[in-house]
Amino acid sequence: MENWQINLSLIPSIAVILTSTNRMALGLTDEINIRLLQNKEVFIDILPLKIKQLKRLSLAIILMYISLAMLVFNALITALFQLKSSDSKILIFGAITIFLIAIGVKISFSFHAYKIRQQQFLKFIKQ
Repeated sequence: MENWQINLSLIPSIAVILTSTNRMALGLTDEINIRLLQNKEVFIDILPLKIKQLKRLSLAIILMYISLAMLVFNALITALFQLKSSDSKILIFGAITIFLIAIGVKISFSFHAYKIRQQQFLKFIKQ
């Protein structure tokens, strides 16, 4: 299999993770806008945490898009100009490294989301 075809074969799996992350961001945005802002007084300490979570998730999305763009760019350049294997490896390594950082940000998001949800549920119980 050609090197550029291998790079393109990674795109669907990245796209699935990216779509999932975008849906999480939309859900979190809806939660902030609809549920929490309607009852600001009760959730005043939760809102900043949720907004910080949204920033983390947005950063992960940006990094995933950059990684995806690097893979597509590498596949295009390799297919058109038959890049040397070492140049192609550098781009692939960069894309995978950036994607790994994005996954790390999502892990951080998930860990903090658990703690924030626990605080939020305590608020719901007190109401």
